[in-house]
Amino acid sequence: MTFHPTCTDVKKQRQLCPVCISWDPRPEDGAGPGVGYCLKKDVVTRIRCECDVFEEATQMKVQARNRALYGTIDEEQEEE
Repeated sequence: MTFHPTCTDVKKQRQLCPVCISWDPRPEDGAGPGVGYCLKKDVVTRIRCECDVFEEATQMKVQARNRALYGTIDEEQEEE
């Protein structure tokens, strides 16, 4: 895997995009490994090790984002 050209410090290179809440690997686009879509920057890019909008996708953050996007299902309505 080759890093994005902005990744200059070899010792600190870490693939940030795959663990970022804004990363969408877009396998349907056939762009190949290491290429995906950044929702925050609205661009197709290679995996980066340096990024000013990186936000780790913890389970709580992913759930909060999904609730914001899709809303919530009222459990009482679901049982009916």
